[in-house]
Amino acid sequence: MSTGRTYAGASASDRAEDRRRRLLDAGLEVLGTDGYRAATVRRICREARVADRYFYECFEGTEALLLAVYTECTARLRDAVPPALAAAPGTDPLTLARAGLDAFLRVVEDDPRLARVVWFEVLGVSPEVEQTSLETMSGFGRLLLALTADHADPSPADTTATRLRADAVIGGISHVVMTWTVSGFDPPRDRVTDALALFLVGGTGLG
Repeated sequence: MSTGRTYAGASASDRAEDRRRRLLDAGLEVLGTDGYRAATVRRICREARVADRYFYECFEGTEALLLAVYTECTARLRDAVPPALAAAPGTDPLTLARAGLDAFLRVVEDDPRLARVVWFEVLGVSPEVEQTSLETMSGFGRLLLALTADHADPSPADTTATRLRADAVIGGISHVVMTWTVSGFDPPRDRVTDALALFLVGGTGLG
């Protein structure tokens, strides 16, 4: 199957992928700095150094771009946790909670744009975006359950209650992250990690 002409060593599909990558990077910059309302197609394309006509080859509109950027941001958060748990200096619940939360919060602190996209810019855009956000946060709750199942060992009768507790904890963590972000990451990350680890262990019944 033909992939189109090659220019400067890059095929048409390679160039299209490069444009998509630049649009996603520009989306994170604009959404995470000035917000969704500022993220017009023209603004995004100018930031990406991509002609406006190419935007719609990649995305149906700015809402689709927001969802794509959001998905990448939440993947970065999710993917940071398992390696941190594997490298934790112990296997008790509190040590694991600290390790996972520190990795999670480090991603947030290292890129405030990500925090704005994940916790602020998805609010009030559309029912689809809000549903995606709710499902993603529930996914973090399921990740929490999976990572702590060996310690909590819930019986089938307890599974629903445990899941609800995990969702409640995720909601609490999200609120703390939002206020921490708005405060300019004060107090320091280690203090936030310690407080949330105690909350996490108590809230999921691991303590």
